Amino acid sequence: MGILISAFKIIFLLGFLIFIHEGGHFLAAKFFKVKVEYFSIGFGPKIWKKKGKETEYSLSLIPFGGYVKLTGEDEAVDVQGSFSNCKIWQRIIIVAAGAIVNIIFAIIVYFILMFVATQYVSTTVDKIIPEYADKISQIEVGDKILEVNNHKIRIRSDIAKALRKDRKEKAEILVERNGKEILVEVTPTEYSKYNYVLGAQMAVIDASLKDKFYYSFWETTNFVTSIGESLKLLVTGNIGMDQMTGPVGISEMVVKTSGLYDFIYLLSLISLSLGVTNLLPIPALDGGKIVLLIIEKIRGKSLRFETEAGIQTIGFLFLIILSLYVTYNDILRIF
Repeated sequence: MGILISAFKIIFLLGFLIFIHEGGHFLAAKFFKVKVEYFSIGFGPKIWKKKGKETEYSLSLIPFGGYVKLTGEDEAVDVQGSFSNCKIWQRIIIVAAGAIVNIIFAIIVYFILMFVATQYVSTTVDKIIPEYADKISQIEVGDKILEVNNHKIRIRSDIAKALRKDRKEKAEILVERNGKEILVEVTPTEYSKYNYVLGAQMAVIDASLKDKFYYSFWETTNFVTSIGESLKLLVTGNIGMDQMTGPVGISEMVVKTSGLYDFIYLLSLISLSLGVTNLLPIPALDGGKIVLLIIEKIRGKSLRFETEAGIQTIGFLFLIILSLYVTYNDILRIF
């Protein structure tokens, strides 16, 4: 029974996120009156299909992808409802719509999760952790942390973010103490690569409705921007590609979720990651297609079909190799 539940959780999560992603492309295409020939969730043998007025809908056995096939998408076709006959800005919207839906869904769901939380952690020091006391001796219980190295602090996670951003041996912290602003100096502790701890426990508050909106907004903002920070660390080499997670690693995380809250949190996290990743300017991803459309706009004409197909093939091969590498690392981490 446990195996069946785990399998259902994995299939539902991946299938749902793929469905809303492809649904974004589908709805945008319909809005601009582009003919959708196929709407498919999954790959491999079809387990269900239905022919609509102009679109064939199908569900396949392997829920690790999907696609929407548009008339005139692969090559120019001068017929009514052709993708190639749309204005470039319309085509960009259609291509980007899947990722945008994933991102919007993630933001809404995460905000709701934060809003219904029963506890909120403030930026006011409630307790000094004994093993760090000598490093933050200038901080006192009751201090409200306002800035860290001139970075404004709104929620607790901003503290670690500010320490990680500067990675200084000494950190300057502006606190509010007894109604006055005081600048103190502390020594942050690196507890893992590029992650720092201040050594103080923050107070939990009984949040009013206004507090709920405040904390939910800034927690969600931090949630969204953290993806960009992770990509930056990856591009600059501060995070190795061996730390990336693929379908196997995602499946393991889904299986380990212990309740509905954890499952929905993971759903929003993966949806955001999927949306942002798809907008990267890599051929075969939506972002790569958008780059080609921008090039077409600048040139005043489209690339030759053979050239564009070659670029997409290179991108696809790169993604296949990357997927195999990530999957290999996922398996190593599990076993």
